[in-house]
Amino acid sequence: MKILWIEDFGPPLSRSEHIEQMFSEFFHEIDLDKAFHADDADTAGQLSRLFAQHTLHEIYLCQSYVEWKDVDVQQRGDFDIALIDINLGSYTTPSDKRPPGMESPEFDKKAGFCIYHQLIKRGFPDKNIAFFTAQEQSLKQFSKYWSDLFLERPANCFQKSPTHFERLRQWLSEKASQQSLILRRGILEGCRLIKDRLEAMDNADLISRLILYKTIRSKLNEGGEALRRDCLEYVTRLERLVFLHQEHDDADFRRSFTLELAAKWEESSGFFIREPKLETWLENRFHKTAQVQMRTLRNWSNHRQLSIDLTAKELAYFFMLAMRALVKMDLNEIFRYEEVLCTLFKAVSDLELKRLMNSGFEFRLERSYEHLKALHAEVVRQVEESRWEKIRSGRYERRMENYFLAIFRETGEAAGCLKGDNSKYYLGRIKEASLGLFYQSFWHGLFPMEIKTTYYANLEKIEFDIHPLPLSFISFLGRSIFEESFREADAAVYVA
Repeated sequence: MKILWIEDFGPPLSRSEHIEQMFSEFFHEIDLDKAFHADDADTAGQLSRLFAQHTLHEIYLCQSYVEWKDVDVQQRGDFDIALIDINLGSYTTPSDKRPPGMESPEFDKKAGFCIYHQLIKRGFPDKNIAFFTAQEQSLKQFSKYWSDLFLERPANCFQKSPTHFERLRQWLSEKASQQSLILRRGILEGCRLIKDRLEAMDNADLISRLILYKTIRSKLNEGGEALRRDCLEYVTRLERLVFLHQEHDDADFRRSFTLELAAKWEESSGFFIREPKLETWLENRFHKTAQVQMRTLRNWSNHRQLSIDLTAKELAYFFMLAMRALVKMDLNEIFRYEEVLCTLFKAVSDLELKRLMNSGFEFRLERSYEHLKALHAEVVRQVEESRWEKIRSGRYERRMENYFLAIFRETGEAAGCLKGDNSKYYLGRIKEASLGLFYQSFWHGLFPMEIKTTYYANLEKIEFDIHPLPLSFISFLGRSIFEESFREADAAVYVA
């Protein structure tokens, strides 16, 4: 969460009292009262460093109208919530720095109102703004101000008193855990990091690292600058789509964002035509899996085979996967935006992930394969044999490399051939299973199964090539999505 805080630290509270009363809930590892040094004149810098070191949040403190104008330009107006003190009278705004027509000598005593109006005019949500008043009668005066203007009172108004500070901390806590704000912040920070990295790469590094284009035949021989421009345009579109303050919990937004995110894989084959330089077996399997998943996401989202019940978790997962499938980054590095997005999940610890992978993991993989295989078989039976043979032609190597990922893709392709009532029924089945399949394919991509023997009655003996996961982005993502991956299978076992 990115916080804009406008406060001139007028009496009666000191700077340290303001900060302790407002933000103590964000700091569980340290005593904020002791960590904040009141004798440090750079309050904004010190507070910003404390947030960066001990939380996943950012804060920008402005002590006057002029400071707010400067910070607003520097940050391009990008904040998730705003905390605004009405009276900024401790600092005087020069007449040439005031908004046009604001000539009253009382301007700074009500400068918070002016900032609020400017934020609202540009579309900043009222529900994400909190006002502060200091004097005992100021809330009544505050209400009268809006009444006199024939305007609704702002949604959140807090007085600087112990009771109201407690309410404020609760409000801040709710905002910090709001899924739409977490998603917005993580995606924006991710887009900006990728753009910064792309702009810093030289031509040779670009050609090596932009691995998506190694899955697109028409892009194999393009120069680095052309690929850079194409990639920057794509990431910028994603950034713009999320930047606007809107209901990111809205189903239409979730669908439109997923379509835009996956659209880059429309030309992709879903596998490497020209192999990138991948150092380890784990890196190799992860990147191949990411390309298959993004190509499948493009197809399933375009053909209405993806669940309409997308949540912020799924968008976060797809986004992290897309950025890693777009640009090859060090898998030993976990970026801050990835840490932000993974707070949406109920993650297990590294130790618990290790235990889960040593206890019943193969059974979970086998169960998920059996469910997919049954769905695949049902859908394929509804497809004309000639059309099905056309779908399967030339896919033998893909099937042998990773059978689960192959039939995952095939299920959607086969469903696209259905018509009439059968189509509606099986599309419903696929949508219901889709989110679980995307999570499960992460694990099946890392640990491909081998079908050892085929028995009578369609029984198979399968084995999985499972290895411990070293600490990396892959294990970090794995422990974040583990519960989402096998929730249905675990529930079925529990019921049984």
